[in-house]
Amino acid sequence: STTINCIQFVNMSAVDDSRFQPFKAKMKAEGLSDAAISAFAHSYLELVSGASGMIEESAIQGVQNLPDLEKDIRGKYNVDPTLLSQTVVLKLNGGLGTSMGLDKAKSLLEVKGGNTFLDLTAKQVISMRKTFKTQVNF
Repeated sequence: STTINCIQFVNMSAVDDSRFQPFKAKMKAEGLSDAAISAFAHSYLELVSGASGMIEESAIQGVQNLPDLEKDIRGKYNVDPTLLSQTVVLKLNGGLGTSMGLDKAKSLLEVKGGNTFLDLTAKQVISMRKTFKTQVNF
């Protein structure tokens, strides 16, 4: 695909950069995969190019089309609540919020009715356990 080719091109620039060679040699000696080296090379190139890592707001586009629960999903798929016992709920909340000036993890921010993001996640899991009478791991 175009994206993969673009990433490979960018990564090759970093991999071919003489300043990157000591890092590449060390990663090769440690047995890291070419994919891992390529990913690191991309990050290295971003660093040495002076990129900020920020995404400009003008480059962000909203989702154009989302499936509708009632029209597109409900009734079209077999529901098997026993599969929930094989499911793990994992929430990734990003960083600690220090760049936002916070003194605690963002998951501990109060968001609604005295609940934090973490509280809401735990309540969702408890609700699934009760509704489907099965163990959902959290």
